[in-house]
Amino acid sequence: MSDNKTEDRSEYYKWADEWEEDFVLKYGAQFNIIINPAKAKEKTAPDLYMLKKHTSADLKSLQKPFYKSQQIWGVPAQHSWQINWSDLFEYSLKHPDQFGIFIWKRFKDSEEYGVRVYAEEAVYYTSLFLLKSIVARSGKLHKYIRRRNDTNGNSIDSFIVDLRRLKNITHIYDHD
Repeated sequence: MSDNKTEDRSEYYKWADEWEEDFVLKYGAQFNIIINPAKAKEKTAPDLYMLKKHTSADLKSLQKPFYKSQQIWGVPAQHSWQINWSDLFEYSLKHPDQFGIFIWKRFKDSEEYGVRVYAEEAVYYTSLFLLKSIVARSGKLHKYIRRRNDTNGNSIDSFIVDLRRLKNITHIYDHD
């Protein structure tokens, strides 16, 4: 995915099915998850199904750091995740509090704005209930400047979440 496509939803949708397949191929047995069978009939159904919990979950792919997160919100770029306000609102309307959210972080070594981020792959998990609680307490809502007058359906703001507050269920570092 191009780094310059942060405002292009169609770019994300194009890759989403592939990310889900890759995630389940790599972690499905470990986390006891499969692609949600409901997706065969309804494209907007949750991405994953957790076999032991008998509930659905969504996958969030985090590949590009929010480099200015420390400067603006006090959360280091290495540990910052953004969830769209509109996604959290929709989850809250459609799903119970035990609904699961997997965050698959895949960073490459990079530096922008004088901020260094290290290559890292990690999977975090949270329930909708815990995520709503974290967001309610933090109050960190970032408004995207480039999306101010968006007409493409992009969320104009996202909650900033410190991933260290979530459960890291697997962690692989690519640096010393």
